[in-house]
Amino acid sequence: MVAGADIQIGETLREQVEQFFASYRDAYNSGDPTAVARHIAVPSLLMQQETTLWATDDQLQQAMRELMAFYSRNGFASAHFTVERLLPQGERHAAADVVWTIERSEGRPSWRFRTGYSLRRNDGIWRIVCCTAYEEAGVRQHIG
Repeated sequence: MVAGADIQIGETLREQVEQFFASYRDAYNSGDPTAVARHIAVPSLLMQQETTLWATDDQLQQAMRELMAFYSRNGFASAHFTVERLLPQGERHAAADVVWTIERSEGRPSWRFRTGYSLRRNDGIWRIVCCTAYEEAGVRQHIG
């Protein structure tokens, strides 16, 4: 093992994951559900109070249209993120814990919450295979 090799791999992984989430954020900020869906694998899971399986592209596209409509109704203006924790899991997988801040219009308070992601890289492209939305619903209920 070469001294420092793990640090270089970790830095490269962090850069790749940061770029992935910047693109994901930009897709949300554009309001384009198809652009958001491109960041998510099919099949994939959403885990909240219940678990949702998106087994087809149509299911994923419909879910992203519904999500974008929900955010729009609730004053979504822009999203910002910080990758708080990142765990490499071999060469093609990683787990990330991301802090999101959702700025909202009309003087509504921002939402700030953490979400966990399992990511997989195929042919050099990262995609979400599992999203664990463990704080968002509680924040929305508390803040409105």
